Amino acid sequence: FIKNVIPFAMIAGVDGCKGGWIAAIDGGNDRTEILLFSTFSEVLTQGFSLIVIDIPIGLLPSGIRQCDSLARRRLGPRHSCVFTAPIRPVLTASDRSEASKIWLGVEGKACTEQLFNILHKIREVDRVMTPALQPCVREGHPEVSFAMMNGGEPLLKGKKFRDGREERIRLLLKYFSNVQTRPDKSSLLKSKPDDILDAYACLWTARRISLGKEESLPEVPQHDERGLKAEIVV
Repeated sequence: FIKNVIPFAMIAGVDGCKGGWIAAIDGGNDRTEILLFSTFSEVLTQGFSLIVIDIPIGLLPSGIRQCDSLARRRLGPRHSCVFTAPIRPVLTASDRSEASKIWLGVEGKACTEQLFNILHKIREVDRVMTPALQPCVREGHPEVSFAMMNGGEPLLKGKKFRDGREERIRLLLKYFSNVQTRPDKSSLLKSKPDDILDAYACLWTARRISLGKEESLPEVPQHDERGLKAEIVV
């Protein structure tokens, strides 16, 4: 079984940030750059051959996705870094109260504040995703990627701590010679150092995919009612 090798030309790791999306971009010249985009649709117009994004793709009508459970298992004591992906019916909610009401009605579970805060991002990506697009837009998880960079051991210090940020930068510098810590171009959008590190972690996974070295969680992914794979790639 030989995986398709995707050219390095314009691959990206993408993470949501306040007001938009941040992309760590590798053009194949051993240089990276950080750019900000206002919408995910704008990201898709940039001609990237591969995008790895830190957002759930493939949403089930009920239950916990296998990929989320497996990612938590990989992270052990840091398992709480993996949010439970919303069930698809929750995407129609206009506020957290409605989201909880829908979720409670399906499986007796309320919507957490953390999840609701990114629900609009999940909805934005889901709106444009198709099975045909999914080979070029894959779901990743930064903390699982950092654990893989670290020999399979999860990083115990979070990115909110200086030591945690520095540890992640040291890992990234093994693979990217010019890790950026702020956007290359000015923008009204605001990004945090955490967002940039996460985008780089997704870019690291994109490189692995381009070389045919990726691992899919689970190996045989679930599919949602729209035919989208529910998988996390690392």
